[in-house]
This record gives sequence, C-alpha cells and structure tokens, in this order.
Amino acid sequence: MEDKKHEVKSGILIVFLVFLVTTTGLMLFILSRDTIYRGVSIENVEVGSLTQNEARNLLKEKLQNAIDEKKIELKYDKQSWVISGIDIEYGYDYNKAIEKAYNLGREGNPFKRIEKIIELYKNKENIDLETTYSKEKLNNILIGIEKDINKEPVDASIYREKGKFVIIEEQLAPHLSREETEKVIHDKLKENSNNMVIPLVVKTVGPRITKDDLGQIKSLLGYYVTRFNTGKVQRSSNIKTAGASINGIVLMPNDEFSFNDSVGPRTIQQGYKPAPVILNGELIEGIGGGICQVSSTLYNAALMSNLEIVERYNHSIPSTYVGKGRDATVSYGVLDLKFKNNLAYPIYIESYVHRNQMIIRIYGNKIDNTVTQIKTKLDEIKKMPIETKYDNGLTQGSERIEKKGRKGYKVSTYRIIYKNGKIIKNEKISKDYYRPSKQIIIRGTKTIPKVEHKDVDNEGVEPEQIIQN
Repeated sequence: MEDKKHEVKSGILIVFLVFLVTTTGLMLFILSRDTIYRGVSIENVEVGSLTQNEARNLLKEKLQNAIDEKKIELKYDKQSWVISGIDIEYGYDYNKAIEKAYNLGREGNPFKRIEKIIELYKNKENIDLETTYSKEKLNNILIGIEKDINKEPVDASIYREKGKFVIIEEQLAPHLSREETEKVIHDKLKENSNNMVIPLVVKTVGPRITKDDLGQIKSLLGYYVTRFNTGKVQRSSNIKTAGASINGIVLMPNDEFSFNDSVGPRTIQQGYKPAPVILNGELIEGIGGGICQVSSTLYNAALMSNLEIVERYNHSIPSTYVGKGRDATVSYGVLDLKFKNNLAYPIYIESYVHRNQMIIRIYGNKIDNTVTQIKTKLDEIKKMPIETKYDNGLTQGSERIEKKGRKGYKVSTYRIIYKNGKIIKNEKISKDYYRPSKQIIIRGTKTIPKVEHKDVDNEGVEPEQIIQN
C-alpha cells in the first residue's frame, strides 16, 4: 500500500516537473521573441508577430499613398491656398509608434510581462501614429501667404485749413498671425484626414496714430517769426522749400524730430538754389543758403513750446535774423537740430512763409496756464584782432581794409517758465561762443617827392599876358 502511495507521489512530482519545465520553456520562448506581440495594431494596421523593420515596411505600404495625396486648404475670407503633404514634408513618426508597440509586454518582471502578453490576446491595443512635418517649410509657405494678406495700416492724418484742424481717420489692416496659424495647423494635422480645410488666423491691426490721438491737438503751444529780404530771390526760395518740408509733421509723445531727416539733402534736384552760406566764419556761395533761418525759427518755436532740445549748434558768427544765442545752424550729415516731444500728447508743426516772414507754430494740448520766456545774457565781448600790413604801392597816410573783422561774443540763453506771475523753472539752455574775426588793414608807405617851384621873370612880357591869381 505504501509502495502505491509512493508511486502516486512520484508520478505527480514527475508531471509537475514536466509541466514546470514545459511552462518555463514556453515562457522563455515567448519572452525571448524579437517580434511585436500579437494583439497590437498601429493606426489600425495589425503588426503583431512582425519585427520592427517588417512593421515599418507594412505601415509605409498601407499609409504612404494617403500621405502623398493629402491636401490642405488654407482659407481666409474669399481667398484660399492649397498645399500638399509633400510641400511640408508631411508624414508619420513610424519609429516612435513601432518602439511603443514593441515595448508592450516587455516591461516589468517575467510574470507581469506574461500577464500583459495574455491580456493583448483578449484586449487588442491600437497605437495612433503621430504626424510630422517641416516647420521651416510650413513657415516659408505662410510667409508667402502673408504677402497676399497683410496690408499696412494707415495713420490718421491732420492738416490746417482756414485756421482750423481737419483730421482724416486712420485705416485698419489685416495681418496674418503666423505663430497662431501654425498652432492651428499643427493641431488639425493630428486629425489625420486626407482633405483638410483650415482657417487662417488673421487679425486686424491698427496704425500708430489714430483719430483720437490727433483729436488732442487743440491749442497753440508756442511760435516764432523771423524776417528775410525777399529781394534775395534764391535765398528766399530756399527758405520756402525748407519751410514747406517740415509743415504738417506730427510728433507723438517721446518722438524725436530731426531737421536733417525731415528736410533731406540740400541739392539742386530737391529744388534748392545757390545762395550765401556760412563756412568757417565766412560767407560763401553754396547750395541751400538760407535754410538755417528755417532751423533757427523752428528752434525758437520749440523753445517757446517747452520741448526738450536734444541737439543744436550755434553759427560761427551771429545771425542777422535772430539774436545771439537764439540761432541753430544745420549741415546735412554733419550738424543737426533735434528736439523731443516730451509732452503727454501729440504735437503738430505748422510752417509757412507769408510775404517776408518765416512763421512756425507748434500746436498741442496746453493744459496749464504757464508762460514761457527766452532770455539771453551777454557774458563777454571779445575784442576784434587787428593786423596791419604795409604796402609800398599805397601812398603814405592812406589805408584800406583788406579783410573786415568782427568782435567775438560769449552768450548764455535761459528758458524761464512762469505760472501765475511767479517763476517755476529757470533753465539754462545753452552757452554759445561766436569767435572774433581778425581785421586786416593795409597802410601805405609810399612817399611822394616834393616839387620845387622857380620864380618866373616877367621882364619883357606884355602886361596883358600876366595872369593875376
């Protein structure tokens, strides 16, 4: 009886060992396979029992035609642009999906792996392919579309007519948002449909200057007037040309005005004529003579309007049309007049010629009752140097001026602001120096010899021949 029990136990042990060996072998066989486990699909294409390369080839075979035939229509308003998948190198990230499929059933300990493999037999698992495309090529396409869609907004404008301001309203413009459009396209491509219609993200952009901005220009801030000789025709013409080029300029808050940028090169092609200009303290003939009268008039108008002076230079000699310390010389590419709109609202420059007057007014929004005054102080007068030369060809005691000289001056200029009759600000604007110029005098050294007169003997001369003095 005991022998039979022993035989039964031995048989059970043998069966168990056989089962264990078989199961272990089967597990090792399953776990060591180099293929994707059954029950796994990618984009609804069964890839179980395939190697990674086989799965990649199968997916390309099944899906490549759809990629090549994909059409994407981009729409805005009544316009549309059709691009193909090839245009943006549209495709799928096969490697990422295949790697994910291959790893199913290969994570965790052997028992968890077997459990997952068995589960895949019961509950199949599908992996979605992620789309890929060339962002650079898509961006280049959108840049091209931008040229068709984008328009430049138009600033509101302002001018004076019969003493009143006339404002023309601004114009808005469409503007493609490439960044937002690319995000919409990126999200839409995930849907993986063959034909897509994607709306472009187009926004309306406004200009820098609006009607509301210009509506703040209501009152006169400051002005200045200088006079010129209309008989000097070419100089007068230059003043009119330069004055017209700055008329109507609007400066928004913090904008900087440049006389040279606004007026441009002083050339014959720009309408400027030859007229006297100052060079190294001397008057010579040059193109655009007279322009400095415009810049000096504008400089004083800016001072009276309490604007911030950024750059300004005085002449080498005092001007005839403004007082010392009140001039502003300019030379294209060398010397400029610049000032900044340091106010909280836009300003408007009105510049015109009336008869023999150069008139510049600056308008804005005067919100206080301040009064501005410009004063100059003559700090020092420099004597005129005199050089004497001698000329033996000129009679002794006579002289002539070969080169006319002048005195020199040091001048300080102040801007004083009053409120309710009291000074609230006294600002030193500039300290200018007008160099003296040497005067050269030629004096004669030539002496004239004395002529000796002899007495005339009247003997033998008839009385009527003698002339009485």
